Amino acid sequence: MSRIKAAVLSAGAWSRSSHLPALVGEDDVDVVAVSSPDAETAEKLAGLFHVPRWTTDWRDALAEGADLVVVSSPPVAHEEMVIGALEAGAHVLVEKPFALATASAVRMRDAAIAAGKHLLVGFGWPAAPIFARAHAQVEAGEIGSIEHMTFHLAVNTRALLCGGTDGGWGGGAASKSATYTDPRISAGGSVAVSMSHQLGLTEWLTGDEIVAVQASTFPAGARIDLHATVNAEFAGGGSAAISCASTHPYLARPQWHMALYGGKGQIWLDSMADHLRLVRANGEMVTFKERDASGEYDAGAPTKALIACARGVAAPASLDARLATRVVTITDAIYQSARSGAKLRIETP
Repeated sequence: MSRIKAAVLSAGAWSRSSHLPALVGEDDVDVVAVSSPDAETAEKLAGLFHVPRWTTDWRDALAEGADLVVVSSPPVAHEEMVIGALEAGAHVLVEKPFALATASAVRMRDAAIAAGKHLLVGFGWPAAPIFARAHAQVEAGEIGSIEHMTFHLAVNTRALLCGGTDGGWGGGAASKSATYTDPRISAGGSVAVSMSHQLGLTEWLTGDEIVAVQASTFPAGARIDLHATVNAEFAGGGSAAISCASTHPYLARPQWHMALYGGKGQIWLDSMADHLRLVRANGEMVTFKERDASGEYDAGAPTKALIACARGVAAPASLDARLATRVVTITDAIYQSARSGAKLRIETP
């Protein structure tokens, strides 16, 4: 098999801690170019990861003819870079939030279909053993038809959403404040940045689509929300209570708690305890613990999935742009509902 050429566009703190280590860790991948609008950042990252070409213009990086491209810019720049990379013939991984609005997400999704290339979005949590095993139980029919779900996430993004620059990515790198505090750049606060993971996980785990939401955010009416609560309805008739909180930075590890109830059984999940429990309708209990139900996040999982696509492996549905487009549509509806107080229907774009 020929070697795979990779490029990273608009690289920064997250690329330094996740994308670039995953790329250079593969024997058959050559990172041929890295770009950043900040010349010092681009040069520094190129030196750290032995990348032969660095540039401040992402178009110059694309000119190196990469087979796969990671787009690590803020959401405001995603569409132009993603479509440019797809049209240049690359498979693409773009970070989340996927897009500022549904229309932009649709254009990127459709561009990937037209180009015949994979477009992945950085929803890495399905790779965590605790969620992979929960999904396997649902797929095996252990839960039956979905009746109700409670899903809570607490993650230490409060400092970033309030103007801080340390996202805890490691390596001494910092994020730009506006990346998280200006919704014209970031797409929003906790709903866009954190709950987007939950929304993707919810539809992937249940195999059902969210068709209506009624939401509230805190602080009410603020440009950037710190916390959010969503009552959701599924196409199959079930319901979900989904909540997200931005904590003070006392923990590096996100805290996930989920309960999923169905006609044949139920699942309880606690990522902090590395605990997953299945209870069947007859009372029989199956418990997964520690390594078998680890809640640790593999930051390189989406990048590794992109490399697999370049090797000819099918893209995981949990990272696909089609799911990500639905997440953006649901996110738009959540913010609209929080502003109006109304329950809103979700239409598949």
